[in-house]
Amino acid sequence: MRRAAFALALGLALAQPTHTVAPGETLYSIARRHGTTVEELMRLNGLESFLLQPGQVLRLPEKAPASRVHVVAPGDTLFSLAQRYGTTVEELMRLNGLASADLKVGQRLLLPGAQAEGGSTPPGPTPEAPSPSPPPEDYDPESPLLRAVLRYLGVPYKYGANSPLSLDCSAFVAQVYAELGVALPRTSKEQYQAFPPAEALRPGDLVFFSFGGKEVDHVGIYLGRGVFAHASSYGSRVVIESLEAPFYRKAYRGARRVMASPAPLPGPSAGR
Repeated sequence: MRRAAFALALGLALAQPTHTVAPGETLYSIARRHGTTVEELMRLNGLESFLLQPGQVLRLPEKAPASRVHVVAPGDTLFSLAQRYGTTVEELMRLNGLASADLKVGQRLLLPGAQAEGGSTPPGPTPEAPSPSPPPEDYDPESPLLRAVLRYLGVPYKYGANSPLSLDCSAFVAQVYAELGVALPRTSKEQYQAFPPAEALRPGDLVFFSFGGKEVDHVGIYLGRGVFAHASSYGSRVVIESLEAPFYRKAYRGARRVMASPAPLPGPSAGR
């Protein structure tokens, strides 16, 4: 009986890949390493927060089938493809050695779980017919907003920073909207107070959170399809994540719609 139980446990362990947390690792770094998302790791492991302990064993998603490739079709963007295949823009860029979010029709992209034949060099454009276009979405993949957001993807997070080299959450939001010709207040609290509430979310709405108490202390930009972009303190960079993640649902404090350019409000504090 004990031998049978051991064999069953061993079989389950072999069937379900795991990762043992090392000092300094975060859910974000582990997700990137294993080609998954923070939300998926939290779901698989029943986590309610991002805190990890060295030696903690995390369950990982099953490996995806090898040799998965997508041929870029007209209208495809890294963001739409990441949503379609359940991955992230950062992971697609890493897998394919991309330095920018620009894609060409006919370009072949490796997907998570794929293996390039004869080396790790991503395959180039081919004359093959493009894949069918993705289903309609509630955002415009060619919108100036999304293009501006993608330019900041991966920029390091630093509390109080406001430069092209590093920024915090409210600085990221303000810089994106500055590229669109709209001036926003500097801090997340001021941004929350400057605009009217948004009941039904639309791409471009500002989404606000409270992680340190009752007052708003974090902000991001809603992109559509349940995801938002923000300068993440735990991820240490600008990322795109799901609003449905338990951590964000718990801290969510509402949305505001940017209608006009308000006069910046004075205040020494920076956004989270």
